[in-house]
Amino acid sequence: MRVWFHASSLGELNAIVPLINKFDDRIISTFTKTAYLQAQKNYPYSKVYRYFLDNPFTLREILSQKPDVLIIAETEIWPNLINMSYKHGLKIFLVNGRLSNRSFRFYKAFSLIFTPIFKKFLRIYARSDGDRLKFKLVGASDVVFFGDLKIDAVKTNIRDIKRGELGFNEEDFIITFGSVRSKEIEEVVKVIDYFKNFKFVVAPRHLDNISKIIEELNKREIEWSLRIPLKPSRVLILNSFGELKSIYGISDICLVGGTLKNYGGHNILESLYFKKPTIIGPYYKNVKQYVEYFKKNNAIFIAQNASEMIEIINIIKDNNNLKENIIKVCEAFFREHIGAVNRIYDDILERMKNSSLPFGPGG
Repeated sequence: MRVWFHASSLGELNAIVPLINKFDDRIISTFTKTAYLQAQKNYPYSKVYRYFLDNPFTLREILSQKPDVLIIAETEIWPNLINMSYKHGLKIFLVNGRLSNRSFRFYKAFSLIFTPIFKKFLRIYARSDGDRLKFKLVGASDVVFFGDLKIDAVKTNIRDIKRGELGFNEEDFIITFGSVRSKEIEEVVKVIDYFKNFKFVVAPRHLDNISKIIEELNKREIEWSLRIPLKPSRVLILNSFGELKSIYGISDICLVGGTLKNYGGHNILESLYFKKPTIIGPYYKNVKQYVEYFKKNNAIFIAQNASEMIEIINIIKDNNNLKENIIKVCEAFFREHIGAVNRIYDDILERMKNSSLPFGPGG
């Protein structure tokens, strides 16, 4: 069975990596360049395509590879992609499916167009029970909630990075800013400038923001180095792919970007998997259910700006009772919630077994 996986962004690709790894005969397509490059790196023996804006030429090329199944990640509801795949006889699944309130209203408003598209999915695996209900209301026939693949994905592609590899010492206090967006850079640099005895890692969400980070650091005469080539510095700017999650593991405090300004928020689970004190900003609608869980249990901290980040860091850094609570809460959460990938994989195989296609990895 040849399986075609489609994910838009690097975050969506990373979320479905545990499921991709279950299949041997696979094709991968992505929308963004960063996701495309990461897919090429992760799967050098699989065909990898950039498929964006429902491009009919790329679609025909992929379909010529004769995939049997199309597995789409999260929110990539492209009419041409789904209709043409369906006409070619592919069985179509949506995994980690989510609908924002805005998307839900859009699909409801254009239900004459999108309800027939949603009915072409053999099954939709929603990311949450709330998303399951929204998909049903926009016309999807078969929707289930088996868990969130992003929780399983935190265990994958972790490297055993040592502090010395990054030019840091074991006794250094390290703060990592992950997935930093353009409008957040100035606030991040204010925090770096305040804690002159700490070491920092800054990981931009998009590599084209590196020049802006360097500009802001230079304004304040702060020593920095790129990850590649590396020289020991107070601030390390990550210009490599696939290392952020592992670097969270050697950090003392983590701050997750996409939350300080209105970007919707990025994955908070990666730093929390390592039981690290984690700070975010006030914009987290994309990860709201998890923020609320950890916030309720005093295991995540919300700052409005650089001043509040500085205040929270000063509270956290020497508070062992607080750190012990974070460890307990994180251990309990991941013990309870990991396992969605096996449930979804087994269910896909069962549904394919009951269709006319062969099934199983590489089948």
